[in-house]
Amino acid sequence: MFGFFKSSSQKWESILSKSLKEKTKFLNKICHINKRDALVLEERLFDGLSFSLVKEIFVLVEEVISANGFDPSFKPLIFDRLLQIIDIEELYPEEYDDSDSNIIHGEGYHVYSASYEDLKRLTTFIADHPEIHSLCDLGSGSGRALFYMALMSSPKIKFHGLELVKERVDFTNNIVNHFAIPNLSFQTSNFLDTPEDLAGYDAYYLFDPVGTDDVPRLIASFEKMIKEGKKFYMLFISGWDDLMLNALDSLDGLEKLDSFDSQKQDDRFVNFYKVTQ
Repeated sequence: MFGFFKSSSQKWESILSKSLKEKTKFLNKICHINKRDALVLEERLFDGLSFSLVKEIFVLVEEVISANGFDPSFKPLIFDRLLQIIDIEELYPEEYDDSDSNIIHGEGYHVYSASYEDLKRLTTFIADHPEIHSLCDLGSGSGRALFYMALMSSPKIKFHGLELVKERVDFTNNIVNHFAIPNLSFQTSNFLDTPEDLAGYDAYYLFDPVGTDDVPRLIASFEKMIKEGKKFYMLFISGWDDLMLNALDSLDGLEKLDSFDSQKQDDRFVNFYKVTQ
């Protein structure tokens, strides 16, 4: 008698083969806007999904939004829920200024984070540079950036996150285990005190990984690596402070390859660098 009930995976797999009109109808049914203009998710359809299926659903959501079939402002919440980045208010107890457009608002939390639109530029860059076999995220937080990069990039690339707060590392590694992602891991690290944790990667992702006072220390670690002959790429999204941006632009041996305006905040950038010295 239960054969008529499809699992969440079966329902998504079924809708993925449908027309854009049917995809739009389904997405608006399970992710609808209530009378208070809040997003309501049909939670059961976001559980029990494989990592590969989540990738296909991301593409579906983008397709529907591009066709003006759904409010794009809710995309981060839908993507976060698909990636299991939920119930993280205890990981971010600080009170942030609501006027800062780099803040992502979720259910009970505020996270200072890059946007998915900017992260998409990173995955495009990675795809265009097949010599990148490993990438390290400095200050990986709740894992949003690395989960997205791992989801949208080749499974042959190794992604690793360094994060000072152990509770956040436990949270992200639990998601890794949930999805059984073989090429993604997170590590508790104060990489300013243990710069050896930074060694050996083909690329580094930075989004305000340290406070203003510690920018010179982090830049010194990369300067030392460059002087030692290490070759790598830097994928940088400028956030609340220009100090890191100016330091990277001035670092000897590091060439800026490309720069784009951030899709999230005016006067911020998505920059790509390569060690050429």
